[in-house]
Amino acid sequence: MSDDDRTPPKRVRVSGLQEAHLADLIEVDHACAAMYHAIGFDAAEVPIRSNLELVTLTRDHNVFVVEADWKAVGYTAWRDEAPGVAYVEELNVSPDLQRFGLGALLLKAIRDDARANRIKQVVVRAWTKAKWATAFYQANGFYELTGDAVPDAVRAWVVTKEASGRPLVRPGEVVMWTDVGPAPPPPPEDEEDDADRDTPATE
Repeated sequence: MSDDDRTPPKRVRVSGLQEAHLADLIEVDHACAAMYHAIGFDAAEVPIRSNLELVTLTRDHNVFVVEADWKAVGYTAWRDEAPGVAYVEELNVSPDLQRFGLGALLLKAIRDDARANRIKQVVVRAWTKAKWATAFYQANGFYELTGDAVPDAVRAWVVTKEASGRPLVRPGEVVMWTDVGPAPPPPPEDEEDDADRDTPATE
């Protein structure tokens, strides 16, 4: 199915992970992993999480789920890593619903949550061969670790990771970062809540 033939969801909602989401999110993980496996990644590099592994993420991550027309179609998990950056462990959206702004909504949830915790930068690892992934992050304000513009907190995070004795990235991976940014202005009082609206956002 081409992008032109797809129908955007009418109702989009972002919430915390619930047990009712798990079966749908396993489908999402399978579909997203298949995109990577199709270009040569193996199951060790891009695994598929079980129900238990998804639930276990909530022990040390904040997990957000995006629903489209009452079905869970994507999720993200992030955690606070020293010296104070938001590390994105996972961000997946069903391939059939990518490029409708759902991933951007998940990033907004991370930014809002990180801002509430006084965190100023977000970091993520991405596979360079997965062009759609790096393009998505670039479109949402992420940069690679080059040049003098890298914030001190991100540089310190890199130093901390390297001091652990484990490689910062695996071969073929790149670290990307972005600023959390200021809080957006509040919507008009009569505007419907962004977390449960009738039209999808666009990237």
